[in-house]
Amino acid sequence: MRAAPPFIAYDAPSTADIARAAGLAASDVIRFDGNTSPGVPPFVGAEALAGSLAEINTYPHGGYPGLAEAIARYAGVAPENVVLGAGADDVILLVTRSFAGPGNQVAIANDPTYALFHNAVGIAGAEVGDDDPVLTICCRPNNPTGELGELPDARPLLVDEAYFEYSGVSAVDLIEHGVIVVRTFSKAFGLAGARVGYALAGREVAAELNSRQGPAPVSTLSVALVLAGLESPPDVRPILEERERLAAELRVLGLDALPSEANFVAVPLADPLDVSNRLSLRGLPVRPYRDGIRITVRGRHDDAILLSALSEL
Repeated sequence: MRAAPPFIAYDAPSTADIARAAGLAASDVIRFDGNTSPGVPPFVGAEALAGSLAEINTYPHGGYPGLAEAIARYAGVAPENVVLGAGADDVILLVTRSFAGPGNQVAIANDPTYALFHNAVGIAGAEVGDDDPVLTICCRPNNPTGELGELPDARPLLVDEAYFEYSGVSAVDLIEHGVIVVRTFSKAFGLAGARVGYALAGREVAAELNSRQGPAPVSTLSVALVLAGLESPPDVRPILEERERLAAELRVLGLDALPSEANFVAVPLADPLDVSNRLSLRGLPVRPYRDGIRITVRGRHDDAILLSALSEL
């Protein structure tokens, strides 16, 4: 077995572990660290899963009827432009290893940014660098800072649009010109546990990526939930309104909440780990990063609890 590359941990403790450390019931933990939906979407239920449950004993022979077509309609592309994966992470790993390997360099446009990018490069056997990169990766809006930066000119370019629904800005019009867009159903659609992501790419690139993807990478139960969600895409306006309210309240506390185009707010801090740990011990985990903490927008009630805790630190 070859030596494993350096791995940047980007997962978080379980709710049970946080509750145990805080001396709380798990149900009393309010997570501000995952950038996921604060509630279960209305389309999730037994009715959405009935057909897939009735055939759970079989493989999805021939693929997932209607899924690529439904994603294509939503994204404004053709089904031949769609590549499926078990969450956006799976697709990012697929794209990276398809372009890069030992001896290659991959450029990462944002700093700080999503830790998986570095991990994907290492798993592919390549290195992060700007010396004639075979692939450039950017996150737009950027995680963890929330800004909608300029699109790099480099090609080929992987654009992580996990938070596209909140910004409304996409590079999808450039997929026939060396751009690969990656999105997820984990954020605005509220299906983080279903683990479904997808890439939008030019037809030739999409065909190559699909030929390198594992067979049937997504559960049929997850597919059923995605199809139900695509019938009624999410209205993100309440989250956007709450994001602006939360940011304003953070500023009232003297915190420099950064402008955001996503479903979270970044707050620069001198000692983000200390603040993160103290909030976690109150059952209110946030995500620390190099320069501050990232706070997932939830709802007025939950956000008020976090604001009160921050005011007491």
